[in-house]
Amino acid sequence: MRSDSSTCSSPTTSELPSRRNVLIVGDVGVGKSSLVNLIAGEDRANTSHNAKSCTLHSQEYVVSLDGVEFALHDTAGMHEARDTMKKTDYLDAVYQAYALISKLEKLGGVNLLVFCMKAGRISVTTQQTYNLFVEVLCNRQVPVVIAVTHSEEYDCMEQWWDDNEGAIKEYGLRSLNHACITGTRGYKNIFADKYEASRGVIRRLLLEYSGRIVWKEEKASWVKRVVLHMRTWLSARRTKVFDGSNLRRKLVKRCGLSVEDAECVASKIEQSRRSAAGDTLEEEKPWFDEKFGSEGAVSCVSLPIVPYAP
Repeated sequence: MRSDSSTCSSPTTSELPSRRNVLIVGDVGVGKSSLVNLIAGEDRANTSHNAKSCTLHSQEYVVSLDGVEFALHDTAGMHEARDTMKKTDYLDAVYQAYALISKLEKLGGVNLLVFCMKAGRISVTTQQTYNLFVEVLCNRQVPVVIAVTHSEEYDCMEQWWDDNEGAIKEYGLRSLNHACITGTRGYKNIFADKYEASRGVIRRLLLEYSGRIVWKEEKASWVKRVVLHMRTWLSARRTKVFDGSNLRRKLVKRCGLSVEDAECVASKIEQSRRSAAGDTLEEEKPWFDEKFGSEGAVSCVSLPIVPYAP
C-alpha cells in the first residue's frame, strides 16, 4: 500500500454518521464479495455471480473494525458495455439507482468508495464503471481507494501496480491510495500469508480514508443526474422502442422519479433518438487533483475531518 495522491481539500460534507458507509464497486467478477469477506474476517457475502443482478443493485454488510462500525455496500457491477442495454434492463437499472440513492441518503451519505479491479488487462468497461460510480453517482465528491484483486500470483503483490501504473493513469483511474491484494487462501492455504496481509492492508485503508468526510446530495437532483447519465447506455436503435408517454409513466410508477424529472429524462432520450452521434468516453480530467490533491504533495493523513457547516 502506497499513497497515490495527497493533499486533500475536502468536498462539501454532511454531519458525520456513527456508521461509515463504504461503496464497494467494480466490474462483474473482480472479487467484490470476496473483498467483503476479507474485510469481515468471515464468509458474509455470497461470492457466486448472479448474472441477473443489476449494475446498481447493492447488498449491505455491517462490520466493526477497531471499534468503528462500517456499512459495506457491495454492488453488482457492470455487465455490459454502453450502447448494448435493452429497454427492460434500462428500467431495472433506473429503479436500482433510485433504490441505492434512497438508501444512501437515508443512511447519511457516502464516506468512501473502494474501486475493485483485477490484476490483469484494464478494459474500457473498467473505465466506464469507474466513471459511473466515481464521477456520476458520487459526483467526484467522495474519496477513492483502489483494491487490485487476484494479485496472489505475484511474489510481491505490489508488482502489478508498479508494472501498470502508467496505464492506470492513462485510463484516468485516480485514487488517494491503493492496495494489491488477494481474496483467496488458495489450494491447501498456499496463499494464506498473502491473504492475511491483504486483510490487514485493506482494513487500514478503510480506517484511514473513511473518516474524513461524508457526502450526499438532495435526492431528486442525485437521482436525476445518475439517470440522465444512464441513458447513454441505450443505443440509438434501442431508443426508438421507447414511447415517450409510456416511458414517463414507467419512470414515475416503477422507478420512483418525480413527474418533472421523468419528463426531463424522457426528453433527453428523445433527443438521443434524433441524434446520430454517439457518446464518447471523456478524457481524464484534472478534477481529482483539484478535489483531493496531486502527487508529490503533502500527505493527506494528518488532515482533520471537516465539520458540516449548514
